[in-house]
Amino acid sequence: MKGLKKDDDHQPAWRQFWFWFVLAPPMASIVVGLSLVYTAVTQGDDKVVDDYYDAGRAIHREFDRERRAAELGLDAYLAVDREDGRITLRLAGADEPPEQLTLHLSHATHAGRDLALTLEADASGLYRGETGQPVYGRHYIRLEPLDQEWRINATLDIGDSQLDILTSERDQ
Repeated sequence: MKGLKKDDDHQPAWRQFWFWFVLAPPMASIVVGLSLVYTAVTQGDDKVVDDYYDAGRAIHREFDRERRAAELGLDAYLAVDREDGRITLRLAGADEPPEQLTLHLSHATHAGRDLALTLEADASGLYRGETGQPVYGRHYIRLEPLDQEWRINATLDIGDSQLDILTSERDQ
């Protein structure tokens, strides 16, 4: 038997080709599985609601506030500087515009990127505010006065820096 090396038979198992050929796939699957478990635990789903019944009832109350905004004929014109986070808003149709408005920017997929700020009216009738951080991605907008009498909803899509929100067109 000239073709066989006697030295290969006396090497430790971890130096043999077949040892790694057989054990590498299970070891790799353990590493991948543990990394998936870590990701699942640390990056949980932010949009899951625990109490669906109460959430459904709250939706109906919110529709009343949206209808109220349409009855008042409120329209909003929003401009967002996405890099600096400056927001300018013009509210049209209000007989007595409020001094302050609350603007909620809910990120479409990451709750950590949600923003809420109070917009102050200036002398020209525009509402201004700053997020203090860039506004990236798609956001759902919720605009309401401090007394929460009415509410305007809209979506700020990726890349949009200006948005016309016309409540009078939604009611038709």
